[in-house]
Amino acid sequence: MPDTSSIIRCRNVWKLYGPGASATRDLPAADLDDAYLQTHRLVPAVRDVTLDIRKGEIFVIMGLSGSGKSTLVRCMTGLVDTTRGDMLIGDDNLTGIDARKLIEIRRRKISMVFQDFALLPHLTVLDNIAFPLRVQGMGRGARLARARELATLVGLDGREDRFPHELSGGQQQRVGIARSLTTDPEIWFLDEPFSALDPLIRHEMQDEFLRLQGTLHKTIVFITHDFEEAIRIADRI
Repeated sequence: MPDTSSIIRCRNVWKLYGPGASATRDLPAADLDDAYLQTHRLVPAVRDVTLDIRKGEIFVIMGLSGSGKSTLVRCMTGLVDTTRGDMLIGDDNLTGIDARKLIEIRRRKISMVFQDFALLPHLTVLDNIAFPLRVQGMGRGARLARARELATLVGLDGREDRFPHELSGGQQQRVGIARSLTTDPEIWFLDEPFSALDPLIRHEMQDEFLRLQGTLHKTIVFITHDFEEAIRIADRI
């Protein structure tokens, strides 16, 4: 019986780049060794990953730049197709999933915060936060009301009408965090969200992140290459 407390289950997940990568799906695992990869000019970005992430925990994926952290999380969110293995989010296997079903999962169940903030420069703080609800077709009044709640939650009171270029780096990341929470996702992915910030602001944002988790109790997958950050925020690494 599967562990029902695990909301994410990776089973022997591979992501290979190169010609003929898809042909490896039917190979026995024992045949997919270094010699095979080199001979067929295949680059393994994710290599035979098996792990479980439990509901409500902060699970940190830590590693050096280029080790495959972001690729693995993109496999977990369906932004990148796995080459081999099973990637399960709840009862849904993202490997070979129907495109419409995947869109629904992204809109309702998961959300992601990126390192580069990815704010829309022509929109105010409030409209940036409300943007995912606009995509879903929610009326302007309702989505802005939700955006105001989240602006308050992340400490952006009084800055709702500012544009991204009028904000500090930490404030811009707060907008990104608030925007990622508009749909009340069950799973929250954060890809090195604080690495571009100055050390003092980074520490402040870690505090803010832990405060939010104490309120929201999300399942969190957090990527970092910083060991001190990992041990400070993680339930498991």
